[in-house]
Amino acid sequence: MNEVHKPKAPDRKAASDPPDPLARMNEMLIAQALSLDAMFTELVGHAADNYTKWPTSAARYARLALRAQANCRASVETVAKADRAKRRAQGGGTA
Repeated sequence: MNEVHKPKAPDRKAASDPPDPLARMNEMLIAQALSLDAMFTELVGHAADNYTKWPTSAARYARLALRAQANCRASVETVAKADRAKRRAQGGGTA
């Protein structure tokens, strides 16, 4: 739990970048959601570890964890909305 994970820079190859700006946005939002999910997990662990000795710090960690979780949900929701809009524009579905 106390391991610090250094974020890795994405492999920025021009050939792998999608030509569609919407696809690029989706990739970025998915990466953001995954990072926020990892932050949530890490912060919840810190909150649990600090609960007995430092309840104020634990509450702050918990608040930050919930904020990361809410932002993760918002990122996933944005990806879903963009995907639905793209499918509707292509005539692929109404739902």
